[in-house]
Amino acid sequence: MAEAIIQVVLENLNSPIQKEFGLLFGVHREMEKLSSILTTIKAVLEDAEEKQFTGREIKNWLKKIKDAAHELEDVLEECSMEFEAENSAGSSNMKVHCSCLSSSNPTNILFRYRIGKRMKEIKDRLYEIAEEKEKFHLREVVIGRSAEIPGWRQTSSVITQPLVCGREADKEKIVEFLCGHDCENLSIYSIVGLGGLGKTTLSQLVFNDERVGNHFQLKIWVCVSEDFSLKRMISSFLRSASEEKVDKDLELDPLQRQLQEILKSKRYLLVLDDVWNEDQEKWDRLKYVLACGSKGSSIVVSTRLVKVASIMGTVPPHELSCLSEDDCWSLFKQRAFGPEREERESLVAIGKEIVKRCGGVPLAAKALGSLLRFKNEEKEWVHVKESELWNLPQDESSVLPALQLSYFNLSLKLRQCFAYCAIFNKDEWLNKEELIHLWMANGFISSSGNLEAEDVGNVVFNELYWRSLFQEARSNEAGDVEKFKMHDLVHDLAQSITEEEYLIVKNAGSLSNLSTRTHHVRSLSTRLNMGALKKVKSLRNLLLEADDFRPSILRSSVFRSLRSLRVESESYSTSLKIGNLIHLRYLDLSRSRFTTLPESICSCWNLQTLKLNGCRRLVSLPKHLRRLRNLRHLEIRNTYSLTEMPLKIGELTNLKTLSKFVVGEKNGYRIGELHRLDLRGDLEIEDLCNVRSALDARDANLIGKTGLQELSLSWSLDRERPTIMNAADEQVLDAFRPHSNLRCLTINNYRGVVFPNWMRNLVSTLNNLVSITLTAFRHCLGFLPLGKLPYLRHLCLIGMSHLQYIDNESYDGSGSCSGKTHFPSLELLELCNLPNLEGLLRDDGTVVVDECNIMFPRLDGLFITSAPKLILPLLPSVRHLSVSGCNEELLRSISNCPNLTLLPDGMMRELTCLKELEIRGFNKLEVLSNELIGLNALQILNIQNCDVLESFTEQALRGLTSLQKLGVSYCPRLKSLSEGFQHLTSLQNLEIRSCPELVAFPNGISQLTSLRSLYVKVSFCGKNRPCVLPEGFQYIPMLQILSLRGLHILSLPDCLGDLISLQELMIIRCPKLISLPESIQRLTNLQKLKIKGCHRELHQRCRRETGGDWHKIAHIPHVMID
Repeated sequence: MAEAIIQVVLENLNSPIQKEFGLLFGVHREMEKLSSILTTIKAVLEDAEEKQFTGREIKNWLKKIKDAAHELEDVLEECSMEFEAENSAGSSNMKVHCSCLSSSNPTNILFRYRIGKRMKEIKDRLYEIAEEKEKFHLREVVIGRSAEIPGWRQTSSVITQPLVCGREADKEKIVEFLCGHDCENLSIYSIVGLGGLGKTTLSQLVFNDERVGNHFQLKIWVCVSEDFSLKRMISSFLRSASEEKVDKDLELDPLQRQLQEILKSKRYLLVLDDVWNEDQEKWDRLKYVLACGSKGSSIVVSTRLVKVASIMGTVPPHELSCLSEDDCWSLFKQRAFGPEREERESLVAIGKEIVKRCGGVPLAAKALGSLLRFKNEEKEWVHVKESELWNLPQDESSVLPALQLSYFNLSLKLRQCFAYCAIFNKDEWLNKEELIHLWMANGFISSSGNLEAEDVGNVVFNELYWRSLFQEARSNEAGDVEKFKMHDLVHDLAQSITEEEYLIVKNAGSLSNLSTRTHHVRSLSTRLNMGALKKVKSLRNLLLEADDFRPSILRSSVFRSLRSLRVESESYSTSLKIGNLIHLRYLDLSRSRFTTLPESICSCWNLQTLKLNGCRRLVSLPKHLRRLRNLRHLEIRNTYSLTEMPLKIGELTNLKTLSKFVVGEKNGYRIGELHRLDLRGDLEIEDLCNVRSALDARDANLIGKTGLQELSLSWSLDRERPTIMNAADEQVLDAFRPHSNLRCLTINNYRGVVFPNWMRNLVSTLNNLVSITLTAFRHCLGFLPLGKLPYLRHLCLIGMSHLQYIDNESYDGSGSCSGKTHFPSLELLELCNLPNLEGLLRDDGTVVVDECNIMFPRLDGLFITSAPKLILPLLPSVRHLSVSGCNEELLRSISNCPNLTLLPDGMMRELTCLKELEIRGFNKLEVLSNELIGLNALQILNIQNCDVLESFTEQALRGLTSLQKLGVSYCPRLKSLSEGFQHLTSLQNLEIRSCPELVAFPNGISQLTSLRSLYVKVSFCGKNRPCVLPEGFQYIPMLQILSLRGLHILSLPDCLGDLISLQELMIIRCPKLISLPESIQRLTNLQKLKIKGCHRELHQRCRRETGGDWHKIAHIPHVMID
């Protein structure tokens, strides 16, 4: 990573702007010397990067280099700012930006002296660092990697693992493919996964399967690694196939002919293990040589890189998943205890906690098990459990060396981008866009050729994802990756690389780990001693979640080098003073409570990203915001009080993200400010009533914004005349035609009668749409051909008074066969407040209209509210359903109605795939009897606001064997959940809210071995009824989470101590509770206790060390009393 930083600094030093600055300020000789020293150091850095993991001295030496480079980077950036100020002396704006550095006079002696002195100090430090490298005997240049594979990386076809767990299904799938596909062309099957996941072991199992041996006439195994040269590969094939020595002096041509002679007319299997080659041409050349076998010949490729699999594979890759916790435990146990060693209960308990850290990676389970094989003391096992992975003894069979291969295979740019992820927490969902902006802020990525910096960031992200370093990617509505995770072991790898340079503060005590070399701090603690940060010399990233954040602290010089600052705190409302943060590029103040931002922000000339999402009290932005000429991303989503934009925001021509634009009436605030902005991502335009004509609307140039993915257009609701039509809206909307790349479209409060031409022909104008939301179209009479949009996945229609059908096409099947599927991709349909809606289509008696025309084949979620005339067809694909305020005819085919005493028998008989059901607002429903029979796939059931519901029958619950979550809320007469509870064998989560008549759980609750979480809230019990905890809860055998709210009791029952598996207990708003039972001491697994809004005496009794009840809860690691 040091090499990447040095590379950036060298490019900066040798840039034209720095050379001109050096001549102007007389420091060009110092710059030349710095460049020379850095070049000398850089020559050995690649070798040093690899050796740092085995030599602490080398790692410390690299840290010294990074410290000096960071300081030099700050100096060079100040030089650039000063130089640009000198060249823009006529611009008052630029002088405001740089006034904190110096005056505009080129003879400014003070500035020249200060910069020269700092450069000399850095140069002297680098001289010492350069001399120190001699003792490490580092190679000056590493030209490629050795073709020889290290012994510990060499693999063979022989199964060497005494125990293989959890891979039988994977093996069967691959064997069935190999033995059941006799294709004419060569078949290539790729196995992809993280390092240490067991790709080689799985390949060995397949290779040695008896069926594979009988099917193929020849089997060849080759360990490939990084060297994919054609001659080396063919030589390896020959050695494996003929078991004879290959003449190294032979040219490529005779080697190729010799291999083809062996493979000719044979059905062969070739396993290429541990492939890293990403060169398509190299693979094509090799594949051409191999295409000489008989029908059914196959190749199995194992790789960490999705890109390799896509280049080589002829079928979709087999993505190897992590092992289950049980399988990991089997591997760990076999290594840790062996066949004869006693499995002591205390060690088993600790071992299972260690296995959780393995994250399903078999290599980690085996390595940690082996480490503990001869350790008999509990404290030794606890040490392993509580230690960071990189602090444990490492050898070639450990997991970190295996993962380090993935790191060293990265380019310099990718290495530092990957290592930066150490600043995030384990198991955290990371936002892709945010990460790219932070990479930009730290100078890890920048524009390259025709690619903007954000595009480069996308390329970097994809590379890391394809290399299995990122995983579990989730996409937004537009289909772009929005969030992702890192495997815990990959996160360990990042932390092992960065160590003290990156610090995650989980509690106030973590600050003791602060070092002068810490440059990046992420705080997860709501209480943080900011003063402790003063020991840091060059803080570059500060990401806070602090309740007691004091903005004044930022005036300290320790924060001067900050590149990124994020403060997630709702406690402060005063303005920030950050004008001195001249290097700041990323500022995130989302969800803060201030009403205005200080004008001093406009002095942060380098600022690229400003995030103010969720600042609900924010009324205005700084009036001189247009001075931030480097600003690229202004995120102001959910800023409901923001009613106008700053003056002439259109001058910020570098803006790529402007999430919200409020149209004003005056010059400098009108819609035309958007004309020159090349925006991407999402854009919400509000107050379109201020756009007076189609000419003004065209000035926004929406059709020219090719990067725009999501667009929302909103007219203000005229509260005085909400039902008045406005013909001008029709002309304005017609002029707002967006580019065809748009993926998501939202339009609110449109007052026109007809749709514009571009909307009536969406198939040709916006064919790529995946989501459409139309709200409050009170006067519109026509509708759109939505059923023909090929990619539309989400459709939401709200408050369309005249709408009769969501698609006006007639699909009655009477005409000639069109062979079309209507709404072919629609997955989610939301319909709300549609008083005249009669059907989905004009003639929609069934989903299959005729053998050629099919409707809604992929519809998964259906949510209907207040559509009293609607009748739906049979929709067998629907799995998530919510209906409220509809008619009985609709209920008989799909859903519910608030005026029925019983749900119609058989209404859900066809919904065998239904996974989620909500029953709400049944004001006359007294008993839930047979309505749920047959819903074997149902996983979530919520029952709310059924005023007279008294009980469930046993039959109602008998078939719900897949139910995982049951919620019953605001059913004031509910007395019994029935003995049918014993059938809910998969139930994990039970929530009871405001059901005061429910005083006991059924006996069958003791058989629910899967139930882990119980939530009980009682908000109203009547005048003469105490709000109590229903009896029987203590019989839930495996309960881990218990949340109690609104109970009017003086003390909890003593049987609470019977919940021996309980890990988390929350007691909220129980105003009469004054003490805890003695039995709580028996809850030895309890990890977290939270008490909030209870009697003051209870808070005092639970006070740390001194409270009367403290001895009862002192064993609990995390106690929160509020």
